[in-house]
Amino acid sequence: MKKRWKCTVCGYIHVGNEPPATCPICGADRSKFILLDHEKSHFIHEMAAAFKLHPVLAHFPNGLMPTAALFLVLFLFTQNTGFESTAFWLVLALTVVVPASIGTGLHDWYKYFGGQRSPIFAKKICLALTLLVLGLATIYLRYGQPDLLVTAGWQRWLYLLCLIGMLGCVALLGHFGSLLAVRVAQNQSQTYSDNPASNRGENDAWLRSIVTLAPDAILAADTSGVIRLWNHGAERIFAVPADEAIGQSLDLIIPEDLRQRHWNGWAKVMRSGKSRYGEDELLRVPAIRGDGNRFSAEFSIFMLKGKDGEVAGVAAILRDVSEQWEHEKELKAQLMACQDKRS
Repeated sequence: MKKRWKCTVCGYIHVGNEPPATCPICGADRSKFILLDHEKSHFIHEMAAAFKLHPVLAHFPNGLMPTAALFLVLFLFTQNTGFESTAFWLVLALTVVVPASIGTGLHDWYKYFGGQRSPIFAKKICLALTLLVLGLATIYLRYGQPDLLVTAGWQRWLYLLCLIGMLGCVALLGHFGSLLAVRVAQNQSQTYSDNPASNRGENDAWLRSIVTLAPDAILAADTSGVIRLWNHGAERIFAVPADEAIGQSLDLIIPEDLRQRHWNGWAKVMRSGKSRYGEDELLRVPAIRGDGNRFSAEFSIFMLKGKDGEVAGVAAILRDVSEQWEHEKELKAQLMACQDKRS
């Protein structure tokens, strides 16, 4: 069984044991092709490559500390010790995570920012260290003293001050983290706009979107007449999903009584590399949908050639003009009726 290869640039599907040297649609080299069976694993690989541990760890204190503060407020209003105990264990959990967050943050600072000594990094490091110290102090004061907030004394107030300080630290860490994220995004945007290659990448993405989402049917077939490209418009007009159409013969859309004529002309075009239909000429022929019903189709075609100049296939842009054809048919009938009356 032959393998199915997908061009990750334009979506072209190639059937064969090996990917083509170049994509006949966009010209991308074979390194841009992936096995369709491996598409899911390719996506997982991209997700894993984009994963960063530090942002995950940094969100633990940002989420746990406000929650702990909420449980402490509930305790002060209800005097339910369960709320206070829950708050303590949340503080304990986030304090345990902070050293790992600091370590991964320093790693990312050196790896992605070259250890740049800017104020925002200094503030984040100082705040993280302060959060760790306050967390350890809070655990030291509270551990083994469940009634610490009930009994009066300086330890109670010091405990509350430590908690308030921790809440302030996580709030500021989140603030500076968002500022840093915005700064990185702005730098990437500036680099992207200044980089012609990036602009070409954007244009390529637009071209792929245009082809994929166009309401008209855009399809392409290789030299043997096997469908390799089938966009959303083709799915809509022919009522055949792309995964069912790609890999099938063009007989899928050609009425049976016209197939022999079509393939005779196709063979001549593949041999000569030229079509007798000009770029400005629209063709109107019958076509069939997935359910076998015929309709009138209007389309233009153009040859696809590889880098060596050899014909690689044919592409077509097609639309359903059945209503227009019916309307023209009615007008012709009315004209004939008028001529008959005059005669």
